[in-house]
Amino acid sequence: MPQTTLSRRLSRLLMAGRELKAPTYQRDRIGAITQWDERDVVFARKDLFRYFGVDSAVYREYYAVHPEHLAYDSRIGNLRELGQSGSAADIPMFDAQFDALARIGAESYVDGEPASERVSLSPARAAEKVKALARFLGADLVKTGPLRQEWVYSHVGRSRGDAPGFRPWGTPNDLTGHQHAVAMAFRMDYDLSGTAPDFPTLLATAKGYSQGAWVSIQLADYIRMLGYSARAHHLTNYGVLVVPVAADCGLGELSRAGYLLTRELGLASRLAIVTTDLPLSHDPPQDIGVQSFCEQCQICAQECPVGAIPAGDKTEHNGILKWKLDEEKCYHYWHATGTDCGICMMSCPWTQPDTLFHRGMSWLATRPGRHQGMMVQAGKLLYGKYRAAPRPAYFDPRR
Repeated sequence: MPQTTLSRRLSRLLMAGRELKAPTYQRDRIGAITQWDERDVVFARKDLFRYFGVDSAVYREYYAVHPEHLAYDSRIGNLRELGQSGSAADIPMFDAQFDALARIGAESYVDGEPASERVSLSPARAAEKVKALARFLGADLVKTGPLRQEWVYSHVGRSRGDAPGFRPWGTPNDLTGHQHAVAMAFRMDYDLSGTAPDFPTLLATAKGYSQGAWVSIQLADYIRMLGYSARAHHLTNYGVLVVPVAADCGLGELSRAGYLLTRELGLASRLAIVTTDLPLSHDPPQDIGVQSFCEQCQICAQECPVGAIPAGDKTEHNGILKWKLDEEKCYHYWHATGTDCGICMMSCPWTQPDTLFHRGMSWLATRPGRHQGMMVQAGKLLYGKYRAAPRPAYFDPRR
């Protein structure tokens, strides 16, 4: 057998998880899950300040209903924007990516009318084609699964004010016609992410989101050309909560840090989703040992500079027992540093260079047991506390 074939088979074996009938978060489900209103997300509340302003009727109406957010949001609104910790020659590297992202968040990019005639495909064949195209376009991981309506935002919150082409703030979301989802993960640049919480990590974040945006809008357009309804969901125009949708599709599991952990990429990925009425066969949810591992590992919580990640047990939140990230502490630190931090992502034992040694260790880590705790301690001895890497030479020094 050729060495390359043997290596590929060994790699697939090491990456294989345990298939489930339901995602692991369902084990911790203890009540009803209500739809999230995107208007309540910290990013959307920042946009309310940025695009509407404190003198607008929209601003006054929101905080009349949610006075509990006003003091925090006022502080955040007056802090510097992300990306301003670079030099005059470096900041545009970040802004240029997000400028393009903002443009392709318009409805004309993420949605559209399907072709009048449908191409007939079996669900298995349709899923095969959709996933192959996604990988060809640049997705590092792609899976298909159900779209549960509880993960659809009830209303639009991340609006660009009165900018043409975008759905107005507060518009109800309706994806009841979409029963299927395509979840994609995009690898973060390891070297730039390793500078966290310094300016260069923002470029890695922007690149991941940009790749997800371009691939998702092309994939949705492809499905519409087949004659089916499809909508892209990326950073500047989400209609769904991407992490639970990705977990339902079998990409990974919800972690202690509060976002998706995949075996292949650890926490170092960015997600994009396409929802559709194209019948697709579904990939099974995966159990890759994250719940047991995170119970014994508190590295991300210990490394978080503001204590936004809980070090204790799971608590109930919207019908599910989970490790609940304190997003307000986290987001405030982002603005204090001028970056999206990323320390938790890069300190996670799962987020290491993709070597055969790391794949072997991640395979062992997926098997629940006391050895996972011993692996955590061994990892601390091997890697030590998180230390940010220096800026690459093409960036100017810190100001």
